[in-house]
Amino acid sequence: MTSRSSAPDAAAAASFDHENAAAAFHDLFSRLSACGATPGGGVTRLCGTPEDGAARAILADFLREAGATLRTDAVGNQFGLFRLAGAADAPVVMLGSHLDSQPRAGRFDGTYGVAAAAAIGAALMRARRAGAAFDADLCAVNWTNEEGARFRPSLLGSGVYAGHHDAETALGCRDDAGVALGEALAAIRALGSDAAPPLPACYLELHVEQGTILEEAGARIGLVTRNWGAAKIEVVFTGEQAHTGPTRMGRRRDALYAAALLITALRTVAEAWPDRVHTSVGRILVAPNSANVVPAETVLSVEVRADDDGLLSEATAWAERAIAAAAGEARVGVALRSRSRRPVRPLPAEVCDLAEACAEAESLHALRMDTVAGHDALSLLGLCPTGLIFVPSRDGIAHDEAEFTADADLEAGLRVALRAATRLCRAGGSPVRALHDAADPSRGATR
Repeated sequence: MTSRSSAPDAAAAASFDHENAAAAFHDLFSRLSACGATPGGGVTRLCGTPEDGAARAILADFLREAGATLRTDAVGNQFGLFRLAGAADAPVVMLGSHLDSQPRAGRFDGTYGVAAAAAIGAALMRARRAGAAFDADLCAVNWTNEEGARFRPSLLGSGVYAGHHDAETALGCRDDAGVALGEALAAIRALGSDAAPPLPACYLELHVEQGTILEEAGARIGLVTRNWGAAKIEVVFTGEQAHTGPTRMGRRRDALYAAALLITALRTVAEAWPDRVHTSVGRILVAPNSANVVPAETVLSVEVRADDDGLLSEATAWAERAIAAAAGEARVGVALRSRSRRPVRPLPAEVCDLAEACAEAESLHALRMDTVAGHDALSLLGLCPTGLIFVPSRDGIAHDEAEFTADADLEAGLRVALRAATRLCRAGGSPVRALHDAADPSRGATR
């Protein structure tokens, strides 16, 4: 049990060892970036591939060397638990993100948050060894299959941890080649059996913005106050295979033509609400995919995102009418293979307030903003205090090899997250207590 004292804890200052934390971060980030590196300066590191396995092994080695206990759960989530508090039942502060990527993606998406979490855990462990007192442990986490690039749905590992999916169903998800997630994780020795840590007292995720808001505002730190809503639909158009030469146009039941009609119509949906609705078809499968054959089947991944739940419902209904209209015009069958919806939700104000106080302590301009993209933090939203901290992305480029964030901005986010994690781990994981302590640096836990 810890107590509060008005005397400054000099050893706690070791936890703000920014230079060592930054050096550890850059070294780990560089080694992770080499896993699946592409000629264009990005990465291709899909979930369950050998490249993913190599990155997981590097992270595991770093965590163990930094003094963490490593756990890998049934769906491959990696947890590095830093025992800072010295009590078996101590609350846990969790930081992390994901190591999997999109094809030909940038180096920063997800990996930044994982490497930062590991470096912060190492910094706090050094502080503890130097005599600093904490009353919460820290856990650095790498979530499995955040991107959904190979296995759908996205946010899968964090979704299992949060209870939104069961492990058996998740492990049975198959990629386009028919390989199950469980098989892929087993092949890279990433299929664990450890119990995951309990729900944290607070969860923080550090991420690149993937947009231009911070850059345009001249802000160094983004404080996410809510997420946009999203609807995702997997559409299957079923036509009739035929010869592209002699088959008359009027007799064709072209599944790819239906897909083309839908793609065009979805753009119209977004244009009806400029900058408030985003639509896309990011994935399409065509069968038999031969130059001389009228396609018999197309499978499309449709997304609708909006800044308001009512607007999301209206835009999604419009999109569903467009799906039916495209099938009718092309004279093909249609089925909705899967559907999911993520509502607009606020992030807890107390975590945002704490992050803002930590940014101010670092003399960094912070901006409150939405996240349009999905992140693992959203899986835990509503289950524990959850925070999402952004740093700028140059030109807003994301999911592309040209994705870039300057070292100075990476380190700025790291400093804010390190300060927030330190305060949280000295306040039992409570962002309210941590905010109070941030306002009064003389307060701290003593052994």
